[in-house]
Formats: sequence, C-alpha cells, structure tokens
Amino acid sequence: MDRVSAAVAATGAVVVGGWFVVTGVQIEMVGAPGRGPLDRAFPFLLAATAVAVFGLMAWRSWRAADRADAAAPRPRRRWCCRRRCPGRRRPRRHPSRYGSSPDLSAEGRDRLAHTVAVLERAGVLPSGVVEPDALAGGVADHGEPVTTGAVLGALGEAGPDGWDALLALLSTWAEQDPAEHAAALDRLAGPDHRVAVAGASVEVDGTAVAVVTPGHPKALDPGPLAAAARALRDRGAPRIAWLWTDQLLWLATPSVSPAELNDLLDQPVYELWEWADEARA
Repeated sequence: MDRVSAAVAATGAVVVGGWFVVTGVQIEMVGAPGRGPLDRAFPFLLAATAVAVFGLMAWRSWRAADRADAAAPRPRRRWCCRRRCPGRRRPRRHPSRYGSSPDLSAEGRDRLAHTVAVLERAGVLPSGVVEPDALAGGVADHGEPVTTGAVLGALGEAGPDGWDALLALLSTWAEQDPAEHAAALDRLAGPDHRVAVAGASVEVDGTAVAVVTPGHPKALDPGPLAAAARALRDRGAPRIAWLWTDQLLWLATPSVSPAELNDLLDQPVYELWEWADEARA
C-alpha cells in the first residue's frame, strides 16, 4: 500500500507541477505587460513547491514500504517429513550446476545447538536424539535466522529413530483425517486418557467434546483440537502446546509453559508456542 501511495504522490508531483508550469508559460504569452519579476515567477514557484511536497510524500511512502519489507517474516520453506511423505527425498544440489550448497554461519550453528538443547530440556525432543551438526544442512536450506520450525522440519527430514516420540505433527494444508488428529492427541495424552473419533464427534475419555467437519477438508480446523486439549487439561492430562509453522502444526507436552519456552528459544513473533487449550477457535 505504501508503494501505491508513493506512486500516487509521484504522479501528483508531475501533474500539479506541470499544470503550474503550463499556466506560467501561458500567462507569459498572453498576460498584461509591465508585470513585476515576483508576479511573473509566482506560477513557477508554485510548481517547484508542488514538486517538492509531492516528491517528499513519495519518498517517505517508498521508505515506509522498504521498512515494512525488511520487517516482514521471511518466506518459510514447506517441509516434507519422511514419515509423512514416504519415498520422497530432498534433491541434492550438484555444485557444478547450482554452485555450493548453503551452509549456516557460526551464529546460525550456535543458535541451532541452542534450539535443540532447549527443546530437549523442555521435553519436546528426546535427549540425545540427534547431534545439531547433523541438521545444519537442512536448516541452512531454510535460511537464517534459525527457527524452531526449521529445526523440527530438518529433524523430520533426517528421521532419526525416536525423533518424534514426544511430538506429533499434522499437516495444515492437505486432506484432513479427524482420526489422525485424535490419534496424535491420544498418544500425547498418555495411557490414562483416551481420545478418539466416534461418528461425527471427538471424544475424550468417552465424552463428546467437539463435532468434526464431515468429509475430508483441505485445511486443518483447530477447533476440535483445542476442545479436546481443554477436556484433557480438565481431566488432569499433560497440557498440550502447539506451534504453527508453514504447512505443519507441531504438538507437544512441554515441561515448561509456552511463554517460558518462547523466552528461552528467542523466536520470531510468527513462530511461538501456545497452549492449545487456550485457543479461541
């Protein structure tokens, strides 16, 4: 929108300034003789003023657009984990065709190691499931700064044994299966609780808590998940937190609150953990 405003202001500078110049020329040609220098220069002064004012407006709008672009979240890569996309592998770049493969900076590697360590201490990842350096290539494909979504996505692509023992992931833009959603919550809820789909309802310990969307919609509806998470919380089950990233929803039962986890991870505002049971959906 700021670039549109800049274009409008630039057009205004040309139109208004040009109009005053044309008017000044016409007055010079047909105006009364004996006019003073200031009187003769007045239309051209107005033209210069109009160009300066509209030009300043255009420049400020363009700068505002540049600042907005710089502050906007970087495009995030669509992750395809081996568990969800069997047989599909990330193509390997050949240096002779594409140049050298991307790599993380020293700061990026430190942030990767820090993110893995925090997720392990918070009970989101099993301890020692992977060495951070083994994920550097996959995280580098995503770009910097390193985010939790990039780390989890690279971990899913690497697919070490047991990497998702404490996690569940659901695709947000694919054909949805309520039974799959219920199974993810059921696994995280532990052996003392039961989450299942019965007919058109999601049940927690035998009690219907939400109605599922009929058919197989292409977008994930967070409402039934949030309702089931609230029911589990009220029954004393581990609280479920979620993290929304591009194309994936990550679910976990962290040992710390999402606010504390976010503070430890120091993530961008578009990638924050939240309690699923506090969602408004």
